[in-house]
Amino acid sequence: MKRIILIIVLCVIGLQGFSQQDPQYSLYMFNPMAVNPAYAGSREVLSGVLVHRSQWIGLKGAPETQVLAINSPLRNKKMGLGLQIINDKIGAHTTQTLKATYAYRLKMGKGKLAFGLSGGVINYSYDWAKVDYKDAGDVVPETSNESFMLPTVDFGIYYNTKTMYLGVGAEHLNQSSFGLEQDVATTSTVAAKQYVNITGTFGKAFVLSDNLVLKTSLLLRLADAAGSIDINGGVLIKHKIFFGASLRPNALIVMSELNLTKDLRMGVGYDIDRSEVGKSSTGSLEIFVGYDVGLFKSKVISPRYF
Repeated sequence: MKRIILIIVLCVIGLQGFSQQDPQYSLYMFNPMAVNPAYAGSREVLSGVLVHRSQWIGLKGAPETQVLAINSPLRNKKMGLGLQIINDKIGAHTTQTLKATYAYRLKMGKGKLAFGLSGGVINYSYDWAKVDYKDAGDVVPETSNESFMLPTVDFGIYYNTKTMYLGVGAEHLNQSSFGLEQDVATTSTVAAKQYVNITGTFGKAFVLSDNLVLKTSLLLRLADAAGSIDINGGVLIKHKIFFGASLRPNALIVMSELNLTKDLRMGVGYDIDRSEVGKSSTGSLEIFVGYDVGLFKSKVISPRYF
């Protein structure tokens, strides 16, 4: 029975919702490296983004995520480097992720085609004392692992022009496996593994006038034979403020981005979640702050839509 409970706990806190081994983002279009390592360097400047997401506000143990993502092209513009630090907490389960990214970029037509590789480590931690048990006999035994570290490898392909992008990213290609409990008597282990997550993205900006741009995008997620799609659209006014919305199965997201200066931007997204879990919460909130620094004396794409 204890082994069954361990498996259920793992499924709930490690595979929450739609195969959510990894954090879910509503504002991925403002931090594309979160879903595709080949994006590194594509903004043509040193770009840093801070993200905070509170999912299912009001529910005890609901997911909370913080991200620091930095990426930049190198001087020759043919290569890009990136770094991501992610802290993700779901109930008794916490993960800290550190990933470094390398992208090689080729001029192709009106844009650039990039191939990206990301590698790093994920530290999993469990605080079993925070788990409530209906039956005292189901308490997780003291032999259960409280923390362990696993490698992860991601790959992506990304093509972009001034007004369009198209990409495919794959996470956890190495499919590391891990165990929560080691039974000393039988030498058996309650184990699980990382699944390969495939993410496809497409975005297009339609310049309607000098002061108005229509921005559209979509994201397709595939993980362990399951899938979902986000469809997004909004308007950028005077290259200063963006208002948009996103549709996801069982959720509507409203969002806004404000370009405070040519280098500083910030944004917010609010999820109206109609899933069975989401109905018991007051929604989900995601905010980000981004800052760009021009390192090299070269022509930078302006305005930048992505």
